[in-house]
Amino acid sequence: MRTENAPAGDYAEFLVATALGGHLAPNSEKSYDVLADGVRFQVKARVVSDPPRAGQLQLSTFRSFDFDEAIIVLLDDHDYAVRQAVRLPVEELQAVAVRDQHVNGYRVHARPALMASPHAVDISALLRAVI
Repeated sequence: MRTENAPAGDYAEFLVATALGGHLAPNSEKSYDVLADGVRFQVKARVVSDPPRAGQLQLSTFRSFDFDEAIIVLLDDHDYAVRQAVRLPVEELQAVAVRDQHVNGYRVHARPALMASPHAVDISALLRAVI
C-alpha cells in the first residue's frame, strides 16, 4: 500500500496502472490517480458483497472533475477479485453527480445503470489479467 487510505483504493490504482501500462500519480496529486497514454484517470474502488448491501455502491467523494476519465472498480468482499471495472468519460460522471455541501464535493453511485451506460467501456478482463 502506498498511502494511508483504505487498501482497496491503492490496490485498484495498482491494477489500473499495470493493466493500462501507465504510472501512478504522485500521492499529492488531487485530480487524478493514473496517467496512461496521456489520459488522466481518476480511480474509484468499492468492495461489494453479492448482492451489494445498502451504501456499498457509493463512491468516495469527487472533489473536482479535473481528469479525463474515471475507472470504477468493484471488488469482491471475500477475496478482492475484480467483479467489474469500467472506464467512463468525465462528462458521464458529471451528469449523474450530486453536490453534497457537507463533504464539499460530489457523490456518485456505481449503480448498474451507470456501470452499463452506453459510454462505459468494460475493462474487467484487462484488470483480472494483471493478477
